[in-house]
Amino acid sequence: MKIINAFLLLCLSITCEAHGYWFDIKGSGKINSAVRIQVCYGEIDEFGVRHREKGAELPLSGDFKVFVMNGDGKRFNLKLKPRADCWETTFTPLEKGYYQILAINETLPVVDRSAIKGKNVRPVDFLCAGYNVESKVETAQSYQFLDIITSKKEKLVVVRAFKENVPVDSTTKLRVFNPENWEKSLSVNEKGEAVFMPTMKGLYIIRQDWTEPKSGTYKGVAYSGIRYRCNYCLLIE
Repeated sequence: MKIINAFLLLCLSITCEAHGYWFDIKGSGKINSAVRIQVCYGEIDEFGVRHREKGAELPLSGDFKVFVMNGDGKRFNLKLKPRADCWETTFTPLEKGYYQILAINETLPVVDRSAIKGKNVRPVDFLCAGYNVESKVETAQSYQFLDIITSKKEKLVVVRAFKENVPVDSTTKLRVFNPENWEKSLSVNEKGEAVFMPTMKGLYIIRQDWTEPKSGTYKGVAYSGIRYRCNYCLLIE
């Protein structure tokens, strides 16, 4: 029985790698037109389809602190409200320009792998996206501990990754999930930049992970590291 339970926990930990949080953002790109921002949680099934989940993880999505930064560096804090399969808020841009939609969740429970003699990890998740309002200028800067910024160069997407507002070094690996959730690894250069070419319309998720080897206890559960994750949500239309 102990062997079976350990096997099930191992399978669960592997499955959790296919789970994650993301933004679903809808708007017209016009001044005075509300932008709908949804924080979603779900998994990728065996067919590469991303599904929203409504179980125990859904309330945790509401713990994200969501805010918007405009081109002048002004911050707008937003309040999430629960929906059937996500948490939602809205933002109405009053000026033209490029807006950064950002979120952080520092209250997620420790991932407890002690039953399979693994290492417990405390997760901290960041979300980010860009939103253009009647403008083609994409001027952005880093605001979060882990952050990602994108821009377009002809048919390519230029990705810039940051840690503590400084470009990451060339040892950093990024991952891109395309709309069919095929995964591609990206290597960054000495400027913390990488490029890729989108091959279809839809949502691309660009992910950066970094684990700090720092031990502690959170909500009564001990951990040996803090796993920081940033998911940039890029919609190609």
